[in-house]
Amino acid sequence: MSVKLTFYDKAIIVFILVLSLATFLFNFRLDARGEQKYISIFVDNRFVMEVSFDDQTERIVKFPFGKNNEYTATLEISRGRVRMLPLPENLCPHGICSHTGWISRDYQSIVCVPNRILVTFSGEKKQEVDGITY
Repeated sequence: MSVKLTFYDKAIIVFILVLSLATFLFNFRLDARGEQKYISIFVDNRFVMEVSFDDQTERIVKFPFGKNNEYTATLEISRGRVRMLPLPENLCPHGICSHTGWISRDYQSIVCVPNRILVTFSGEKKQEVDGITY
């Protein structure tokens, strides 16, 4: 049994495909606007620093970690993206944090489990106080 598509069936399929593509492009353009972005860095579950940047920023950020802050990790910021540069093998044997690669979205993060480092990406500045109730 074969199904024969009419002109209207084909028109509906084309319309749905065009609408899907337009929605995808609209979301992509909306996400690509050049706004200020922020990276929050946590070591051993403590906030270390927040770094702001935009799509034109080219920058290297170093931050301390370890029991007595005796080591230094390095983040590279380029074209609105962030990545962690490799740590020495004795500190991070598998190097998963550096193999994560570039992050640029709110839902992405870089995690180094052996050194308890967390780098999260966010679109807005971290506020010290989010509300006061009297």
